[in-house]
This record gives sequence, structure tokens and C-alpha cells, in this order.
Amino acid sequence: MIILGAGGRDFHNFNTYFRKHPSYRVVAFTATQIPFIANRVYPPKLAGPHYPKGIPIYPEEELPRLLSEYLVDQVIFSYSDVSHEELMDKASWVISKGQDFVFLGPKETMIESQVPVISVCAVRTGCGKSVITRKLASLLKKKGLKVSVIRHPMAYCEFKPVLRFSNLRDVEEETCTIEEREEFEPLVERGITVYAGVDYEQVLRAAEQESQVIVWDGGNNDFPFIKPDCEIVLVDALRPGHEKLYYPGEVNLRRADLLIITKVNEGSEESLKKIRKNISLMNPGVEVLEAPSVTHLDHPERIAVK
Repeated sequence: MIILGAGGRDFHNFNTYFRKHPSYRVVAFTATQIPFIANRVYPPKLAGPHYPKGIPIYPEEELPRLLSEYLVDQVIFSYSDVSHEELMDKASWVISKGQDFVFLGPKETMIESQVPVISVCAVRTGCGKSVITRKLASLLKKKGLKVSVIRHPMAYCEFKPVLRFSNLRDVEEETCTIEEREEFEPLVERGITVYAGVDYEQVLRAAEQESQVIVWDGGNNDFPFIKPDCEIVLVDALRPGHEKLYYPGEVNLRRADLLIITKVNEGSEESLKKIRKNISLMNPGVEVLEAPSVTHLDHPERIAVK
């Protein structure tokens, strides 16, 4: 097997499915989309006893070479926010070389939680998941519940099994990119502990110890790693039609218990009609909310003349 990934879903699919099956042999990961992942090794302590040297990670551009050098049976697609057209181009190319092109679904990859889980996902990256996650976690906290957030992985630096952020010092010590900081800081400033990492079985078990409810904060348009009791999915009013054109965003749309159309203050009525029609065809009967997305500056005077 070769697993095509981007430093998140790929490692999770390996951990939850392939690591425990000695009849499979993952010879490589490939990486794309985000920096600092390729040309590293998925470490032996995470890869498990069948991989004493770990598993090499190559840029996805090297896939043709890898398929020619290894006796590969299957290529496992394991990342998100890819157009259906681009995805099928990749699938067609792989299949033309003789290999299977494979997806793993929720049944094989979602981990069962011992406490209730609410997930916040989207049909595209950039719909506004972080805002909804912060709002939801704050509302639960105000109700007197012990709430933690589990964040979709961003393995830019070290491959640590579990990361826990309960204050800004934790964020300073453990993170290394602005992409990570912008997700963790607003939550810990509200007194909400955030978990992340690479091995989400361990991440979940750690979060369960101090939580009455867990909020899954999704990344890109991926579906959750943890099995949710309620799935909230965001749809972008500025990108009508994208809810049915990107993988796995359409999966989220079809699975949603609650859909929130964001940025309705900026989207046209024509766009909203198109989105509502697609929702009615793909997930009829789902509850739908519509929300404006407004930016506020805490110090507007700093940019008043710029």
C-alpha cells in the first residue's frame, strides 16, 4: 500500500486500520497541500512493531517513481478539500497503472467515544468552522459542562501522539506555525482545553478524562475522526455549488444533522437558492440555519488611515 495524504487523515487511516493488520504493508506515505511533512519518516513508535524503521514520507510528485520501484497493490487516498475532477484524475491515473484506488470511510476510521461528541465540519475549507466551534464550546461551558475541543491534526512539526493546550504557555511551547496558533489561542483564552496530536485513539482517551462533552473541530472539509452524536456542517454562501463538487465535503453534507449556511450577509439570493436546492436534493429534511459572518476589529484605529 501507498497512502496519499497531507499530514492528517493519512496518519489517522494508518493508525486506525492498517497498523493493526499485519497482512497489509504500507511502504510509503506521500504528502501534499501543507509544508514540512514530506521527506520525513513516520516514526517507529507511532508506526508500531511491524515498522521498526518507521515509514518514509515522500512528496506526492514522486508517486510515479514509487509505483515503479515498489510492488504496490493499492493506493489509499487520504486527504481532503479536493475537487471531484482532480480526485478522479488521480484515480484514473493510478488505475491506468494497474493499482487499486481506495477510500476508507467512517465505519473503519471513526473512533467511539465514551462521552457525547458534537462535530463541526464543512463542505469546503474556509467556511468558518473555528468561529462556530468557539461559540459552541463557550455555550456548553456556560451551561456548567466540562467541555474540551479535539482539533483535526496539523502535524507541521513534531509527530507527537497527544498535544494538550490549556493555557497560552502550552501554545507557546508546543506549536510552531501561525496556522496552529490561530486555532488554539482563541479557545484557551476562553478557558477551554484543546487536544490534538497524531494518534487520535490516545488523544480521545486523554480528553475523555476531563470532559463531559467533546467538540470535534474539523480541518479542511474532512469528516470527523471521532464518531459524533451530532454532526454540524457548514456551507459557504459565497461558493454555491461547491457543496457537491469537493471531496469529502459532499460526504459531510449528506451526513449532517444540522447545516449552517455561513456568510449569508455577503451571498446573493441567487446563490442561496442554489445552495438550498442542493441541500434539499442531497440531505432532505435536515435542519438548516443561516448565519451572517461579520468581522470586528478590537482596535480599528490602528488601521484607520492604512
